[in-house]
Amino acid sequence: MKKKLGKSATEITVEFVIDKPLEDVWKNFSDVAGIYLNSPTVDSSYYASDTKRGVGAIRHMLMAKSIGKNAVVEEQVIEWKDKSFISLDAILIENISGLKTMGGDFYFSENGNKTIVKATLKYSMTNGFFGMMNGMMGRKKFTKTWKSIMAGYKLHTETGVKVTEKTVLPVEEVKLLEVKKNLNK
Repeated sequence: MKKKLGKSATEITVEFVIDKPLEDVWKNFSDVAGIYLNSPTVDSSYYASDTKRGVGAIRHMLMAKSIGKNAVVEEQVIEWKDKSFISLDAILIENISGLKTMGGDFYFSENGNKTIVKATLKYSMTNGFFGMMNGMMGRKKFTKTWKSIMAGYKLHTETGVKVTEKTVLPVEEVKLLEVKKNLNK
């Protein structure tokens, strides 16, 4: 069953190249609970399901303080195509003001010894006030955050460095492709 979107539903799509073969990139992304190694927005994460790979895998994330005090998100894999596509949808969002729905789609394609990743963040807000705030400044902040998360995946996959809020990331290497606004209209 598809979740009902909240206010100001938005999709932000970026693309970047990871200087590693698809096999290495897939290994990193397909360990969905390993997001704490890649993301400046996640302090810790673990599997909250018996399923570790494929549809049904659930990751529990304690978010960084910059996201919200005691902020928690659980995401479940809803689609999975080996070495080409993963889609996740938030099934629990706690202590993040105004956020109603969230999810992400990740597409992978091989280009020689490198991998092209296209990633789309999908989210919506709880009410009209937060929808208005998303329109005024939220999309810009979400875009910046999404680019930094993807830059974290790039850095960790290429170097093995654990990413934190303080890690300097190659954000300039993540290209913004598109922002779709007000998808629920």
